[in-house]
Amino acid sequence: MAQEKPQVGVGGAGKELLVPYILLLLRNVPVHGYELMHQLGAIGFGTIDQGNFYRMMRQLEKESYVCSEWDTSSSGPAKRLYSLTEVGEQYLQTYADQLQKYQDILKQFFEMYSKMFDFYLFPFNNEGDEK
Repeated sequence: MAQEKPQVGVGGAGKELLVPYILLLLRNVPVHGYELMHQLGAIGFGTIDQGNFYRMMRQLEKESYVCSEWDTSSSGPAKRLYSLTEVGEQYLQTYADQLQKYQDILKQFFEMYSKMFDFYLFPFNNEGDEK
């Protein structure tokens, strides 16, 4: 039986973090889709397929996490400007709370893990060692 590979997003960042990062980037200021893709790449998501990205943005808009409007203020074709909605803000807060709990669990894991190595590296005192 083949072993399942862990789900990893493009460029190594987890796919499950993509939506929360999008919402976080939209939290303070509306952003064009292209700029949002660029920021995600700089964070560590690598190259994101443009078609998949805009399908995801449409889905986020359909679920009321984001809203968009056409920006015609610059020369050239109109561009979508994405903003975070109240529903998106609530989702982001819930996700951040869950990540905090997960971070606490991971911290405890690594503390236990490092103690295990301390025990194996220094299990006994040598004769003559001071206590």
